Amino acid sequence: MQHLHFCGGLPRSGSTVLVNILQQNPRIFTTGTCALYEILQEKILIKGRYSESFQAMSTDQADRAMYGLIHGAARGWFEALTHKPTVISKRHGWSSLFHLFPHSKYICMVRDLRDIAESFQRVNEKTLALHSFGDQHVMTPAMHQHELYNHYFSEANSLSANLNKEVPRLMEVFKKTPRKVMFVRYEDMTKEPVYILNKIYNFLGEEPFEHDLHNIDQSLVFEHDHAYFRYRPDHHVQRQFRSWQPPTRLLPSSFHQKVVAEHKWFYE
Repeated sequence: MQHLHFCGGLPRSGSTVLVNILQQNPRIFTTGTCALYEILQEKILIKGRYSESFQAMSTDQADRAMYGLIHGAARGWFEALTHKPTVISKRHGWSSLFHLFPHSKYICMVRDLRDIAESFQRVNEKTLALHSFGDQHVMTPAMHQHELYNHYFSEANSLSANLNKEVPRLMEVFKKTPRKVMFVRYEDMTKEPVYILNKIYNFLGEEPFEHDLHNIDQSLVFEHDHAYFRYRPDHHVQRQFRSWQPPTRLLPSSFHQKVVAEHKWFYE
């Protein structure tokens, strides 16, 4: 492995289809939701520092050793999975460890928040009984409009967590070092996929590659979403790239107006 980069951002914003397209390149290996992040964060960086023998080390030695362990673990993990020189690890949350990889870059996928909520709603509409629950153990189909808004934007879930933490973190990095973070709008990617892919290659310092958008394979490291949420289907993507279409919004206009009004920083 010569290069390690990350892909995250907001859910339902095209990160899965993007990495599945990029893996067509013989130089690039991509993942589904990468398990390495959680192992490094929780099992090594958090739990590891509480052992007595680790605490007995000098601070300087412990710091350098832990840094080396993180990089050695990442290299060993991905070199066991691929011989390709460039790896893109997809996982919402890598932003919290991004500072440990000074030579890496980050692709942050974003999308109109109104359409992310609508996308989650469509998933729930296809579900018979295993719908998502709110904090009060109320299923989404039973929620009134105020409950539904709080469910998506106030309660702890993949949308609110990444909107309030991941995206602002990467905005701060972008302000300081623009060359390290690239924001990709779902709407732009679906309207001009070839143009966006070429911009991504330029950002990563890779040679452009001619992709087949009519035959998109699943990730070689496929993820089954029911491991996280029983009400969500497996994370399959269509083999045929779906170009942009005007969004169909079924939630009330007052819901969408509130989304825009309370998230001006995001839309700006």
